[in-house]
Amino acid sequence: MKYIHELVHNGMVWVNVTRQQETELKEIQQRFGFEDEDIQESLPPFQRPKIVKRSHYYFMVLHFPIFDRETRRLGFTEIDFFLSGNYLVTVHSNSLFSVEHFFNTCRKDEAVRARYFSGTAAHMVFELLTRLFDAIFPILLHTNDDIYAVERKLFNRLPGKAMAEEILRLKTNTVTFRRTMQGHRTVMDRLVLYAGRELDLSTYQSYLNSLREFSVEIWHLLESQRESIDALHEASESLLTLRTNAVMRTLTIISVITFPLTLLATLFAIRAPGTPFVEMPYGFLIILFLTISGALGMLAFFKRRGWM
Repeated sequence: MKYIHELVHNGMVWVNVTRQQETELKEIQQRFGFEDEDIQESLPPFQRPKIVKRSHYYFMVLHFPIFDRETRRLGFTEIDFFLSGNYLVTVHSNSLFSVEHFFNTCRKDEAVRARYFSGTAAHMVFELLTRLFDAIFPILLHTNDDIYAVERKLFNRLPGKAMAEEILRLKTNTVTFRRTMQGHRTVMDRLVLYAGRELDLSTYQSYLNSLREFSVEIWHLLESQRESIDALHEASESLLTLRTNAVMRTLTIISVITFPLTLLATLFAIRAPGTPFVEMPYGFLIILFLTISGALGMLAFFKRRGWM
């Protein structure tokens, strides 16, 4: 199976590598003269988001979230960019639909290819990043739906193990999401700082503004989601505490009622001379009446004091 795909138009080249393995990376290194350090950082495990200026290209690392529908957990994947004036090399694990869709659209539609394979390769990068950021919002909306679903369930019934696991899943997803997105804005600013003149980025100011707005909006949504999940977690803990306290109160009342009655029954069970009611014909009924009366009396006392 071929993992290196290439598009050429109007002197511009886009090489899309869909497997992060040494075989493919060594091949593109020999062709474009990439540094060994950058090739090593394109291999797993994932690196931190960053941009580095090299002698004849820019090396950029970004992370993007991916949602596993089976486990309902959020992960992230890395995409590496090798960017120069007339070529773009993208390296990823083929788990980002936006990258493959954009690449295939450019390959099949000459008008689309002519539109984005113009100026410098930064045009392709910014269009690709715009599509990748657009793909983040459905994941955010899905997370919002999950939060609202948990909120409805939480206040309709007492939380249990399943509810705690769901809140923990949402909390973990949000932490992963924030960790994935936190470096994007810095990388974009440094890209403009390092490559502004060389790649004529002033031509793509509208892209830069959109990407900044996307980044800010996504971060605000993540902050809102974190606050909502923290509030749900605190509410769940409070409800569980109240439930535990109610159970402990019930058990304490039962213990308080049972102990004196048990003591009373033990005293009457002593077969010593002078034990009252033991030798009487209706002694058992009298003792039973005393026991029940004591229990009812204590229950009435607890209810009057508001303890139950």
